Amino acid sequence: MHLGLMILTSIIILLMLVYLSGIFLTLISPTVLQIQLLGIQLTVFGAVILLAYNEAAGYGLTIGIAGLITGIVGSFRDKNTSKNN
Repeated sequence: MHLGLMILTSIIILLMLVYLSGIFLTLISPTVLQIQLLGIQLTVFGAVILLAYNEAAGYGLTIGIAGLITGIVGSFRDKNTSKNN
């Protein structure tokens, strides 16, 4: 069970790094709401893992923190799109 959670956590962290680097390099341009919703989903998923597996609390906490960081990045993202430009 721990091997599966470790692989899942590693994949989620790797995908979040690729996602956030794509945002910062302007390769993709999701809206602020989409980034925040992804952060909320990851945080809730981390909480479910945290509550479901008592002995694997570190994995759920790691996924939850990755979701919180993603949501914060979405909150402070600069909105450059303007209709007057």
